[in-house]
Amino acid sequence: MNLPRTLPASFLLVVTLTSCAAPTKVSEEKDANGKKIEYVYYTPTGSNLPIRVRKDQLVTPDSETDADQKALLDLQRESAADKSPSTGGR
Repeated sequence: MNLPRTLPASFLLVVTLTSCAAPTKVSEEKDANGKKIEYVYYTPTGSNLPIRVRKDQLVTPDSETDADQKALLDLQRESAADKSPSTGGR
């Protein structure tokens, strides 16, 4: 008597469990030329969260980075030179 009720329930249970155990399909991303796209995790300055970026977008010229660092250093020196030590008060 209970067989007609338990058969659909057990079938539903088996189907649910097997669908969860199936591996997901992993597809490789390719660019317009058919080459595999490689990703790396990059953590920007001042952040502790890594960002997934394409490997070819991560590469920056060293001269550009050096110029930015020099400009930042010059700005810091100018702002430090402009501040005069206060003798107290407000």
